[in-house]
Order: sequence, then C-alpha cells, then structure tokens
Amino acid sequence: MRIQRFASALLLGSLAFAATASHAEGLRFFPGLDSGFKFEPTLALSAGVMHAKAADDNSQLVYGLDFSMNCGLIQTPDNRIRTHIQINHVNESNAKATSFELSPRYTVPLGGGFSVGVGPALALVKADNGHNELNLFGYGVAAGANFRKGAYYSGIDLRYLNTNERNNVEFENWALMAKVGINF
Repeated sequence: MRIQRFASALLLGSLAFAATASHAEGLRFFPGLDSGFKFEPTLALSAGVMHAKAADDNSQLVYGLDFSMNCGLIQTPDNRIRTHIQINHVNESNAKATSFELSPRYTVPLGGGFSVGVGPALALVKADNGHNELNLFGYGVAAGANFRKGAYYSGIDLRYLNTNERNNVEFENWALMAKVGINF
C-alpha cells in the first residue's frame, strides 16, 4: 500500500513538474507532423531485476526491448519529452508475464551526452500465475538516466507498475533495468 501511495505521489509530481516546466514556454501538439521535426529514435536491449508481488522469489530476471524517440504527439519547445515503448518478459517460478509499456518522460539534459527523465507508465500485461492467464491493465511511474554519444546509447531505468486484479491474478511490480543500444 505504501508503494502505491509513493508511486501515485511520484506520478502526480512528475506530471505537475512537466506541466509547469513546459507551460511557461507553451506545448506543441502533433509536432511530428511538422517538417523538420527530428524523432531521434533509439533501440536498446534491456535486462535487469524485477520484484513482483505475485512471485515467491524476491527478484527475477526481466529482459526486453526499449524503443524511444522524441514524442511526436505533444512536445515542449526544446524537445524534452521522449516516449519510451518497452516490451518486457519475465518467466521465473510462479511469475510469467509479458508487458507492453508506454512511458512518455520529461527529460533534462545534464551535459556530455547524459540526461535524466521521469514520467508516467501505462501498460498491458499478459500475466500467468500458473492457474489463470489474463490480460491486465497497468499504470505507474518510470525514471531513467541515459547516455547518448553518436550511435551509442546506454541507460538505466527504475519503474513501478501497478495492475488491476482479476480472478486472483495480479502483477504489481517494480523493476531496475540496464539498457544498451543504438541511436539512429
């Protein structure tokens, strides 16, 4: 319960921060349709540890793909919103799940190719507890630190995801993942 309250507060805080920071200069809607807009896509492999409420073990191996780009739906004047689309999979002990996650993040450059970002996370999780296999809706918050230099990309993400419960299947979890990939 504390994790849910913390994640909710962090989610609301990150949304308020992003709205306040971008409100002063104005948001652009559908900038991806503008000529000259640069999506700057990145594709990365990710792996890390996950702790799921439904699992007997304290942590499990989680792996997947992370695709990120400058958001083409809503954007700040200085292109600080990056959308991360992730597909993650875990298959250990009693926790088997595949998640499709969407996380637009307000990103702040730190210089030298480093940046940090935070934002909400929405997900569709196909979870199996050994008795039932269901599709669950998930929501939460994600934060990450990234390094981009030429074609090289690496990063680390910390993400909390809460899911609804149906037929005794739930998949509330947090994950810490490292990523390495390529900038296009």
